[in-house]
Amino acid sequence: MSVLHRAFLIILVGAVPLVLMRAQDRGSPAIPTATPAPPIRLPTDLVQFFSGEWTGTGEFASGKKIEADVSFRSDLDNQWLVYRHNDCAPGIYKAIGMWGTEYTSKQFVMVINNNFGGSRLFSSEGWRDGKIVFLKRNTITTQPTAVVGQPINQERFTFERQADGTFKMTYEVSKDGTNWRIGDYLIFKKKR
Repeated sequence: MSVLHRAFLIILVGAVPLVLMRAQDRGSPAIPTATPAPPIRLPTDLVQFFSGEWTGTGEFASGKKIEADVSFRSDLDNQWLVYRHNDCAPGIYKAIGMWGTEYTSKQFVMVINNNFGGSRLFSSEGWRDGKIVFLKRNTITTQPTAVVGQPINQERFTFERQADGTFKMTYEVSKDGTNWRIGDYLIFKKKR
């Protein structure tokens, strides 16, 4: 390295702190700082409606009856709605999910983990007119039974408030995202 280059580096290294100190002396920050946006909290009417314990009855597409208990509660400073689902005997399905707006993507999501070791991610346009529709995204896991070249089934959950204070949960699947077929549905009433 030539003497000229060394001299230039010494001047540059010495000048940067001076420039930063002068900017601070003038009351302006030397380095701009951005205040991060606050996270998007859950809609109040969604939390108020779903919070609590519910019991439901319904049926599978085959006509076989199903019963389940679910509960909802807000958690983590009202950032997430924790959803717990337990089928009643003879059903064996159990799941815990969380609903909320993911900070980076600003997407309203539902993450579900179940007693079979499954973990699924769903996204939604959010709570609108008493209804929320979650569509499965394939970013956590893919279906282990998928055959190469065949489309992976899409899934969706719809939670819809009914006029009598109940809500209907519908689970559907589709091969093409257009034609949906019901897997099961339940109507839930709040436990008193």
